[in-house]
Amino acid sequence: MTRHYRRCAWALALAAACLAPAAQALEIKLPQETAKLRPGATAGAQGASLCLMCHSVDYVSSQPPMPLGFWDAEVKKMIGTYGAPIPAEQVPLIVEYLNQAYPPAASAAATPKP
Repeated sequence: MTRHYRRCAWALALAAACLAPAAQALEIKLPQETAKLRPGATAGAQGASLCLMCHSVDYVSSQPPMPLGFWDAEVKKMIGTYGAPIPAEQVPLIVEYLNQAYPPAASAAATPKP
């Protein structure tokens, strides 16, 4: 019985020793964001700044040109799947802004063939 208590005491001491360094806070200083969202002529430009709660401007800007339906699905996915706190009335404005500021590429079908 005494041997059992010694094992428990040893295990508790080891666990406490391992947890002690974790109690200290780690401070990380991130560089200041210098990129900016592309200017937009729509009211959604301000709403799109809500995306920056989770994404960097560089991440948004690096997305390939996509059609309106893509941006609509992406914004709705961020809200439904990831819980982005974006008001419902902002969704169409943000989608319109993203489509205008980061427009879809010219489709291959629109290019005349020789």
